[in-house]
Amino acid sequence: YMELDTWNFVFRASCPKHAMSQSSSISIKCPKCAQEQDFTAWSSINVGLNPEKKGELRSGTLTRFTCEKCGESHEVNYPVLYHDPENKFMVWLFGDADDEKMRGLMVGDFLKGYRLRLVDSRNQMVEKSHVLEAGLDDRILELFKFVMRVSQTDIPEGELLFAGMGTGQNDVKELQFAVVSETETKFIGAPLNAFEQYAEKFFPIVDLEPLEEMKWAKVGQAYAQDIVQRRLPDLMGGGQN
Repeated sequence: YMELDTWNFVFRASCPKHAMSQSSSISIKCPKCAQEQDFTAWSSINVGLNPEKKGELRSGTLTRFTCEKCGESHEVNYPVLYHDPENKFMVWLFGDADDEKMRGLMVGDFLKGYRLRLVDSRNQMVEKSHVLEAGLDDRILELFKFVMRVSQTDIPEGELLFAGMGTGQNDVKELQFAVVSETETKFIGAPLNAFEQYAEKFFPIVDLEPLEEMKWAKVGQAYAQDIVQRRLPDLMGGGQN
């Protein structure tokens, strides 16, 4: 990974023009051969206005630097604000997503009804866009992923990321997941009806602690583990009581 100045991009993304896609050209030095070249960094993408940016983010080309001289390629890590106005959500990729200063940014009436999420990697941003675009509740999904990990021993090692809805064996509708490790990506599925059964159990639990409206929230595996430890301790042993 290559890191860019964080707060410069946060300032750009949090300005009043946040609803538009914003980019800037910056100079990057190749870490291998020291060649300097321009790189287009997107501090904000609106996939309603620029739908092609969604595909570029998901494929990795939006944040990938390739040296024109030696061909060295790296992912550039910098803050990006993802805005989906049709589905009314924003996802902010920010490496220090636990920082309380981030949670207080960009609050106002224009965000009423929006789901606002913080993530700390491009993979997590891509996953969150899949989840929220599909109309799923990411709190429930993170709890379901936690259950998958503690109850199924055959899931490969790696980060478990929701990749979309699909059809598995015998035309069974399923949630599809990518398991991303440092060396490879594998794909697995989980029956939709199993997710729905767990959702019935989980909704009353998460609704006891609703997320604050018009505030940024980090809803990931740490969130799920905290909920399980405090309110669903039986799941720590892999049970479904």
